[in-house]
Amino acid sequence: MRYARFICGLVTIAPLTAMAQTTLPPDAGNTPQEATSFKLGGKGSSESLSSAQDVDFFKFTINTDRKDPTHDTSGNLSVTFSQKAPPGANPQSGWQINLYAQEDLANSLYTTTLPETSLKATFEQGLSPGTYYFKITSIDNISFPVATYTLLGIWKEDAHYEKQPNNDPEHATAIKANEIYYGNLSSADDVDSYKFSLQVSDLVTINLNQTIPGADPTVGWKLDLIGQTQQTIEIPSTTLGNSLQVNLNAGTHYFSVGPMLQEVQDSEGNNLVEKKTPIGRGYQIQVQAASVPPPPVECPFGYTYAQNPQTLHWGIFPTPCDIPMGWVSSSIAPTDYEVCPSPHATYKTSSDGVGTLQIPLLDYTDEIGNAYILRVQMQNAIPFAFPPSQFQVLMDKLQVIRLTPAEIQDIAPPVETPVVTPPVEIPAQ
Repeated sequence: MRYARFICGLVTIAPLTAMAQTTLPPDAGNTPQEATSFKLGGKGSSESLSSAQDVDFFKFTINTDRKDPTHDTSGNLSVTFSQKAPPGANPQSGWQINLYAQEDLANSLYTTTLPETSLKATFEQGLSPGTYYFKITSIDNISFPVATYTLLGIWKEDAHYEKQPNNDPEHATAIKANEIYYGNLSSADDVDSYKFSLQVSDLVTINLNQTIPGADPTVGWKLDLIGQTQQTIEIPSTTLGNSLQVNLNAGTHYFSVGPMLQEVQDSEGNNLVEKKTPIGRGYQIQVQAASVPPPPVECPFGYTYAQNPQTLHWGIFPTPCDIPMGWVSSSIAPTDYEVCPSPHATYKTSSDGVGTLQIPLLDYTDEIGNAYILRVQMQNAIPFAFPPSQFQVLMDKLQVIRLTPAEIQDIAPPVETPVVTPPVEIPAQ
């Protein structure tokens, strides 16, 4: 919470006119009922604590889709909590950030801290539609940071993240077989529960993976299959993944992901079990079942480069799904090779073997030096030939656009323009 601090004594008091120009933003609420509204994806909220006992609450809501109740609006929240440089020098002072669901203000979904000596702390958490609160407090009951903090939250809608709270089978996150889901453990006591359904009996493989290995083999994740068939696998932070296979009957099945257990001895030689996990680090889970149809392959539009393994020529395709089998693909244009056709071109073949090459934009200079931007459409001159080697220009589709190259980026859908005559000869590439 912001406050005004006045220092009297040897310090000269500022003129009233200057003090009148100093304004402070409204205080953040001290309780959930008084919480300040927080906007996800905005510039964030900046505040400060007025004492070691001060509390700041921020409130945000993830809405459901009223027009389409079947639309899952759950997703992943990325939070950044920071202060401006330079940081403070007191290692005992700092902030604690808690994330709560409105339904359970007694148990934090995620807790992290930012010492006064550091500049930034980040974390992620999958959430379902609902109302949530950030609670900002001091980590010490005597010292507190006087600096201003900034709280920023970015929301990504994606149904493939865990949905909190999911600490027990009753609140398990529902997942679909043959699809990848993401989660993380917010503390050594956190447990993420999941459930999936089978229409018929099947041999099921459950994969638990991570993408960035760590250096400590004593911390990691443990996956427990719950039910009549009890099975467990572990992956230390130094391992990329592990899997288990089990025959399961038709119905709903449950499993959980929790911290890996490590046996240790206390000072008196007694054996103890500690929960040790890479807090906040993401993991991926996937249930594979042959009886469940695979999810449809999504191929969003996006030019992708690929190299013919025989000719070593590079081509460009509108989506990755259009690349022939065996070709080497790349999202970055090759620097040492010429790419054909141009990044704006598309080539499609029909059932009769006649292919059509479309080059929406092409530079052309006529005999007297006039420069044009042409919109061209060509067809393969020799049916059943691939890759095509000869083309013929469809003159009734030829259009002229008198634009400079800088203006090409702003071109709208094709505009009908007079056909160019005489015919323009364009050499095959």
